[in-house]
Amino acid sequence: MGSVGQALGPISRLSPTGYTVRLRNTGRSSLAIFGKQEPPPVAPHPVAAPSAPTAPTILGAQSRFVGEIFGDEDFLINGRFEGKVQIERNVTIGVTGDVLGDLLAKSIVVAGKVEGQVMARERAELLATATVKGTVQAPKVVIAEGAQLQGNVGMSSGPPPSGDAPETTS
Repeated sequence: MGSVGQALGPISRLSPTGYTVRLRNTGRSSLAIFGKQEPPPVAPHPVAAPSAPTAPTILGAQSRFVGEIFGDEDFLINGRFEGKVQIERNVTIGVTGDVLGDLLAKSIVVAGKVEGQVMARERAELLATATVKGTVQAPKVVIAEGAQLQGNVGMSSGPPPSGDAPETTS
């Protein structure tokens, strides 16, 4: 039996038609007992991970931010923001959100307060709890019953300019 007998462990009967053979750990591959060599291991090819949606950047209800923010991910404002927001994706002003400044994004949803310009490349929505003082500009504008708007609404088929948002004037 030689090396094959050394690699095989005890043979036990499974059923009237079959047997189970246990291999001992000899450091050799399981194919070696049959005189075959296993192919060398193949280096794994890097696989791009599926693009998972990222969690939004959040300004918490107890936070205050002064300045400008630019980015390519969703942004949720639940606190006080003073300055300019220019985001490639979606901006949401939560019920506790309070913005003094200009917003430019693909889509903007306002449930809190905004004093400044709201400029969306695709859609702007003012929920029933929204209070906006300023201009709302987007190809699609939705204003829920109960929302308060003091200012102008501009709807055009083209997107607003992708450059800097105009400064807020008092």
